Amino acid sequence: MSDWCADRETLREQYADASNLDDRIALHEQFSTADRPLNAWRFDLLADRLDDDAVVLSVGVGPGDLWAENRDRVPWTVHATDASPGMVRECRGAFGDESWPRFGVCDAASLPYRPQTFDAVTANHMLYHVPERRRALREMRRVLRPGGSLVATTNGADHMREVADVQDAVAGETLPRADGFQLAAGRDLLDDVFESVELARFDDDLRVTEVEPLVRYSLSREEFEESDAPALHEAFAERFEDGVFEVRKNVGALVARRGE
Repeated sequence: MSDWCADRETLREQYADASNLDDRIALHEQFSTADRPLNAWRFDLLADRLDDDAVVLSVGVGPGDLWAENRDRVPWTVHATDASPGMVRECRGAFGDESWPRFGVCDAASLPYRPQTFDAVTANHMLYHVPERRRALREMRRVLRPGGSLVATTNGADHMREVADVQDAVAGETLPRADGFQLAAGRDLLDDVFESVELARFDDDLRVTEVEPLVRYSLSREEFEESDAPALHEAFAERFEDGVFEVRKNVGALVARRGE
């Protein structure tokens, strides 16, 4: 099985469009215990740091849920980019005839913008897929104005371990984890590039009451095929207690600031 978390060609296939990502997001949206949605929390991290005339770069924007879900709250100029043309098309489609965001296809490690263009950069749950992370972080710092911030959300150690254990059991091996930019290691990388880094935690777990969303979540991985669905269904069903499968999450944001 390929390590799709790091392989460029496999990532292109995984994220050619938003279908796999949608299956992963659906599990969180349906069974989250958080008191507010993740994208509202992400937006507030930006709003607390930006004036209304700010210019924001969203790297690895995916289908654009952060901006679509907060469209009525956005006062800023937003540039939305992704390495996947399919993702950019889907993000653009979410906004129809609206004139924002401004869209572009580009690699996070080679941003086509002038130095000191943006007041903030977002990189949400994507830096663990970037092979040249240090170069990408330097690029993000380069395009930030003095005093600007990179807001990078990611996961920490043992995030959704309960789900991973079932997937490993069905696969018969330890599957690759998207751990190249976790909260601890990510902070170390950011400390080497930015003047200051702070951590904000998102308080959330999952209380899953249906087996099928767990199966769809797992089938979105490169390693599983539809023929694995019965085995996944059985394995997850065995873990339910009193109709609930408890999943612990470890999610946060690393907010890195460029010096004045």
